[in-house]
Amino acid sequence: MAYEAAQLPRDYRWNFTALLVNDICAAVALTFINVSSVLPAFVGQLTTSALTIGLVGTVFRAGLLLPQIVVARMMADRPYKKPFLLAGTVGKVFLGFIILSLWAGLTNHPTPMLILFFTCLGLSTMGDGITNVARYDVLARAIPLRRRGRLIGFSQFISGISGIGIGVFVGWSLRTLGFPQNYALLFSMAGVAYIPAIAGLIAIREPAPQAINPDIQADLQDRAGWLKLLIHDKTFVRFMVCRVLLGTMDLAVPFYVGHAEKVLQLPTSIIGTFVIAQAVAGALSGIALGFMCERRGPRRVIQTTALVTMVGPVFALAAHLIRSPFLILGYPIVFVILGFANSSWMIGCYNYIVEIAPEGMRPLYLGVGNTILGAMVVVPMIGGWILERTSFTVLFSTTAAMVAISFIVSLSLTRSPSETTVECAV
Repeated sequence: MAYEAAQLPRDYRWNFTALLVNDICAAVALTFINVSSVLPAFVGQLTTSALTIGLVGTVFRAGLLLPQIVVARMMADRPYKKPFLLAGTVGKVFLGFIILSLWAGLTNHPTPMLILFFTCLGLSTMGDGITNVARYDVLARAIPLRRRGRLIGFSQFISGISGIGIGVFVGWSLRTLGFPQNYALLFSMAGVAYIPAIAGLIAIREPAPQAINPDIQADLQDRAGWLKLLIHDKTFVRFMVCRVLLGTMDLAVPFYVGHAEKVLQLPTSIIGTFVIAQAVAGALSGIALGFMCERRGPRRVIQTTALVTMVGPVFALAAHLIRSPFLILGYPIVFVILGFANSSWMIGCYNYIVEIAPEGMRPLYLGVGNTILGAMVVVPMIGGWILERTSFTVLFSTTAAMVAISFIVSLSLTRSPSETTVECAV
């Protein structure tokens, strides 16, 4: 059922385009420095420590998630969120420091390079965390749920298709150029891609704030009232349990590349294939999940994601134990699953949380939810600890079991009000 023009928010098409540009270009930038493959491989050039390699995912997620509750509380009672949205873009300055250090040859001194890299990675992603809280609040007001799935799905499709070429480029640079020039080039390309992404944020025309329920307004003014409201929201609590369990997929993520190279004896250039596999999967699943969200709502997307995500660690486990050429050559399937899962976060989880949050509480729901997820930053390091103390068999088995539990919990999620409206309209 198509929306009539009068039913769409003011500046809908303008904001749709601005958000689309931001989504695509930011995704392209992150493909050049893929957190699941490129960054762990880069750190692996400087150290053999599994804990340090696992720190990549920890620092990335800590910077992105942990500061959000503070930022959310600051912006909760502010009618307009765009100033916060733009303030976070300053974090990209720190990406520039990494680029300069790589071209300057700081990698000749691994310890200082690692310190600078992890510090700048954390500060850069902190800026993204600030931007994201404001961005999702603006997104919820600027793009209705019935149109949000196509925005996210279309952006992921375009960035995913672009990722095919980027994956080829990543494979070529890692295979052809010497270290650290190959990684310096990849980080530089990411920096260039962030320029139009920031321009898209600047172009957004923030919709006027909506009326807030007086009871909720009183809770916002009470320092503890808003927190009590969240704690007693059973829908929110159940969703967070599911999301935390699903996040344990990151136990194994930083170690798939090392497993492929060092255990299965695949060449380093296979990283380019992994990037392509992840990008293609992200592109195709973005369209499919976007359609699913518009037709069945974000709850169905979450349930599907939990079910499909189990395939990744199970396949890696099978390849590790059986060692058949068929399974080894099929190892990119693991990154197909990662691409699918990464495409689902915005379409499923973020859409769900902005829909269950009352007006005026959206930044706090996002901030508290992401801060809780911030505790999950230790998961990759726990994965490293499990790997060093046990084996890949235990690591992959544990990951698959935890994700399976998240699927069971996802079946108990309730419909949001907007989701019910969507299903009735279909």
